[in-house]
Amino acid sequence: MAMHAMILVALLATSPASAEDAALRRLVERFEAARLGFDPVALEETLSPEYEEISPAGAVDSRAEVLAFYAPEAKKPAPPIQSDEVAVRSAGDTAVVTSRISVMLPGGASRSMRVRYVAHRSGGAWRLISTQYTPIPPARSQ
Repeated sequence: MAMHAMILVALLATSPASAEDAALRRLVERFEAARLGFDPVALEETLSPEYEEISPAGAVDSRAEVLAFYAPEAKKPAPPIQSDEVAVRSAGDTAVVTSRISVMLPGGASRSMRVRYVAHRSGGAWRLISTQYTPIPPARSQ
């Protein structure tokens, strides 16, 4: 009986929903690593042809503009970044991943933003079709 319970737990741990969530989290992690590393090959692998991005400043950038911005020759040093509060929602071949990214600025201050990644599955592979960065205002001093 204990063996059956262990098998059931293993099956539940690898259910399609959790495997799908894990695949979507990996997609976002690959995208962010490619973005921070100015890796055009990895970016091209994660972005769909129709990709568009809304920057923290509100600009709408096409896939071509994003790839040009993250060209290796444009690489700049990046401050440490931490991601948390990740939530994954999917419906069929469309999914939304939301997270909070915190950037550590020189002098010890940090700024955070909410990021919404929209992904689409085609041919069995997930690719991003849109990303939106929304700054979170710093807490006000009282």
